Amino acid sequence: MQPAAAMWRRMADAAIVLLVITGATVAFAILQIGETGSPLFRFAIKQNPDLAEEIGWPELVREVARIYATLPPDEQARTAIYCANYGEAGAIDLYGAAFGLPPAISGINSYWLRGPGHPPPETLIVLGGKRERLQTRFTSVELAGHTPNPWRIENEETRDHPDIFLCHGLCQPWSELWPQLRSFG
Repeated sequence: MQPAAAMWRRMADAAIVLLVITGATVAFAILQIGETGSPLFRFAIKQNPDLAEEIGWPELVREVARIYATLPPDEQARTAIYCANYGEAGAIDLYGAAFGLPPAISGINSYWLRGPGHPPPETLIVLGGKRERLQTRFTSVELAGHTPNPWRIENEETRDHPDIFLCHGLCQPWSELWPQLRSFG
């Protein structure tokens, strides 16, 4: 090989090695590559705290399914799952069908456009709600469960609104309540 060609070959090899090292470093910092709770995972969470928001969705849906299963079948047919944020709603929609759950309803972003359902629900399983607020909208608000946190990783659900409520007796018609639930996040 000629000297110039050998030099270009070494530079190309060095560039490839540098790209692989950089790519691996970036992947470890922004993707959940390590097992949840492992040192590699904890390193990734320090680099990208949003990873914590991706933890626990299947467990949350299983807890909602457990609550839903406690309802008599005729009440299940009139029950919706209301989610305060799009992460919770997306989890219910992604994993819920496997448990026989209805699709999520929510006032957040474009979920609001879907409405409360037809016919509108009489019972709600509420994720992300505050008891005080729910008590102004329903005649019965029961604490039915909590957001699971088996890895003890703090995220929005475990920190800000870990309670799951079962609500009955809407205090006003859906036609009046639904416009009040619209939010953006």
